Amino acid sequence: MRILFGAFGLALLAGCATSPISAEKAKPVPADRIYSFQAEGESQLVVTRDSGLQGSGCKLRFHIDGKAAADFYAAEVARFGVRAGKHIIAVEPVGICGGSGIYEAEVTLAKGESIRRRISGFGVYPTAF
Repeated sequence: MRILFGAFGLALLAGCATSPISAEKAKPVPADRIYSFQAEGESQLVVTRDSGLQGSGCKLRFHIDGKAAADFYAAEVARFGVRAGKHIIAVEPVGICGGSGIYEAEVTLAKGESIRRRISGFGVYPTAF
């Protein structure tokens, strides 16, 4: 019986995991949830949020250099035009999931470069997807 409950628990955890999704397969963030960095910049930052059930009902606000850029739900993508150089990007849970803090990372883009980042959980990470 214990083995059955243990297997059931592991299956539940696996079902709640998130998975990377490519920018080409993700849904675009709707225009009413994009707040800034939509003009063409010297460089481009492509951000996707993982697909899956874990935290999928939570809206996550993505920031660039302390300025709100967009609100993401699961399996969404947005593209941001930024100047070349170093930037601080951040993810913050908002709405019913708010109050959990803000999670930051640094990115550096060369002029003309396009880089990808993924939101997984409450963090933002480099990705090949």
